[in-house]
Amino acid sequence: MSLLKRLNYKNRKYYDDDFDWENYTDDSYHRRLKNDIESKFLTIAGPDDLTFDRSTGILSTKDRGIHPNHSAILEVIGQLQPETVHEIGCGAGDHVANANIVFPDIQTSGSDRGDSQIALAQKRHPDLSDTFGVLDATMPYSRFWPRADLVYSQAVIMHVHTAVSHFVALSNMFAMANKYVFLMENLQCHNFVSDIQNLHDGGHTSWETMYIYQFDGSTGARGVLLSKEKLNYPALTSDAELRKGLKFSKRRIKRSEQDSERGIFGTKIC
Repeated sequence: MSLLKRLNYKNRKYYDDDFDWENYTDDSYHRRLKNDIESKFLTIAGPDDLTFDRSTGILSTKDRGIHPNHSAILEVIGQLQPETVHEIGCGAGDHVANANIVFPDIQTSGSDRGDSQIALAQKRHPDLSDTFGVLDATMPYSRFWPRADLVYSQAVIMHVHTAVSHFVALSNMFAMANKYVFLMENLQCHNFVSDIQNLHDGGHTSWETMYIYQFDGSTGARGVLLSKEKLNYPALTSDAELRKGLKFSKRRIKRSEQDSERGIFGTKIC
């Protein structure tokens, strides 16, 4: 190999996730939870703090509001009314706990790849400790993983960039979901619409039919809703549609393109 080729080989990009997940809780999560969320929003709701109006599909708060992303998650649950819900990357478990309060008849659970994250969720919500468990969505699918009508993530897949890990995680979410997948992520960190469409067209999802919709929460958060059946939400055909009106990030879009280019999707082989 020539000197130039050796230099190019050594300088090629090895993609890493945004965090060291083994140390994520102590290094980043506690600080972000305290400074970015708890300082500004209600995180652990009481019995009377949150109310969902089924006639309007809107969540309201008694006093202090919750984060717009968290509000959208509860609104999509309330509008779809699944019997079971599972969160990928549940972190401190607050979304699971709040959903359990607002929708007591819906079975909720959560998982995270780190023992320290699960320990934190169990400490904050000891009455729900049995509903939390360790699960790394970037691993090959396991038949022991829980299934639910609705499987969602919140600020999780956006941080996954190693090799084709985000493709694996998305495929696994479909395998775990009976009806719906919901992504409440930074929509510029991956090409979610095209990546998911390519996964489905390439046979990497367990669903025979799939519809892609934009879900806008009442407080401004925007997510991607995937469904096995047709729903009355704005249909999405491109990431440009999904990102319309968002503040443009050249760096994130560039990395999204690089992540998408690593996908090699299934084709029929005779």
